Amino acid sequence: MQLSQLTVYPIKSTAGIQLDRALLRYAGLAFDRRFVLSDSRGKFITARTHPRLLQIRSALCPEGLWLTAPDQPALQVEYKALRSDYNPVSVWGENISAQRSPEACNQWFSEFLGQPCELLFFGEQSERQVATHPDHPVGFADGYPLLLISEASLSDLNSRCTSPVMMDQMRPNLVVSGCEAFAEDSWKRIRIGTIELELVSPCSRCVLTTVNPVTATRHPLKEPFSILKQYRRGADGQVYFGQNLIALNEGVLNLNDPVEILEIQDPEQYS
Repeated sequence: MQLSQLTVYPIKSTAGIQLDRALLRYAGLAFDRRFVLSDSRGKFITARTHPRLLQIRSALCPEGLWLTAPDQPALQVEYKALRSDYNPVSVWGENISAQRSPEACNQWFSEFLGQPCELLFFGEQSERQVATHPDHPVGFADGYPLLLISEASLSDLNSRCTSPVMMDQMRPNLVVSGCEAFAEDSWKRIRIGTIELELVSPCSRCVLTTVNPVTATRHPLKEPFSILKQYRRGADGQVYFGQNLIALNEGVLNLNDPVEILEIQDPEQYS
């Protein structure tokens, strides 16, 4: 088994960037979901309600990010231009103090989404922990620093769908090749290269999986979410696909790093 895809999402709910190598900290991959958009009420904005966010693409540069989006001029977001003051943003009911951006950045996003919004950064004064593991930090990810999916699991899902599902629709950070479908359900602790990771929770999915990340349109049959409901529904009624992880040490992940299983667990049973 090996690491076949390595992806970061610099701004929550926008397009990902596939990398050949990345620094992994306890809080997650460097540059991953360090920015988030907030509405005028201080609530985070995601592609669940604003699918067009998926069409915003980022490029990493030493000064910050270069952003492009349909019918918008390119925008440079510079770290040095971030404001010194912080605003609270609510992410899944949790209030996080986040560093504010220049008004020009906010205007760019407001014009693209057609509503007032603000770009916020997880700065030096920002704090947040994984709810189930309070000794582990996390940025603006939904709840955990990392998400892993195997290529075989996506292939299994595609064999049941009427049209192809892209891995981008599932938004993992780590993709593993060389294992059976849903083998990751039974992993408890793994090593990728020199990094040890603990798989702490299956990932519950939502209607965001039905949005084509290229066109920002929803599948007419609500696939693959409607298909996942048929065979990946937990006892709590939630639909699960992929595994959330935390890092047990820090270091660098490289594409094609070997993946070793260090400890297994009984997988969740789905109907």
